Amino acid sequence: MNDPYKVLGVDRNASEDEIKKAYRNLSRKYHPDANINNPNKAQAEERFKEVQQAYDAIMKERQQGASFGYGSSNSYGSYGNSGGGYGGFANESNEMRAAANYINSRHFREAINVLNSIDVRDRGAEWYYYMAIASEGIGDLVHAKEYINQAVAIQPGNFRYRQFQQHLEMGNMWYETRGMAYERPYAGVNQWCISMILLNLFCNLCCCGGLRF
Repeated sequence: MNDPYKVLGVDRNASEDEIKKAYRNLSRKYHPDANINNPNKAQAEERFKEVQQAYDAIMKERQQGASFGYGSSNSYGSYGNSGGGYGGFANESNEMRAAANYINSRHFREAINVLNSIDVRDRGAEWYYYMAIASEGIGDLVHAKEYINQAVAIQPGNFRYRQFQQHLEMGNMWYETRGMAYERPYAGVNQWCISMILLNLFCNLCCCGGLRF
């Protein structure tokens, strides 16, 4: 492959933000959806794939297997591969790598577009896993659950898939619990105040000679 820095048009000393900016701009420019009516769309698609590979190579080189993309600060990092991000598997296609890069840069809709461009016959467990992550990223939890359930059905022994499946399931339970708490935020305080008022009233009655009939 050509020098990845030259492919992205950045200097070797460029910051990570500069690299990501160049990557995003080129990805948008050469994305298949942006070149449907382009007579040179085949060349644009090849260029798009080259950009994905270049970005992937630079991130791996710089972080040497550590979390790449947007790092561990995102809510999905712990569900990725051993490096903390997505992608980087030797047998991944260029499209899957591109989808992983989009997910790592929080461009979830772009990731979904790339994943949908993959032939149905080539969609394995990892495809459903990526679709689940991207779907959650755009707030589509219904489809996210369907996708991760399919990934688990294909590879029931995959820990990453089951961990993300549990994340989605537990996420709903957390929101339901929080919602109940917000409905009656002061319930405990009110009950305590009423108890104190009654206790104080009882003490006053006792100290003042009790009730008179």
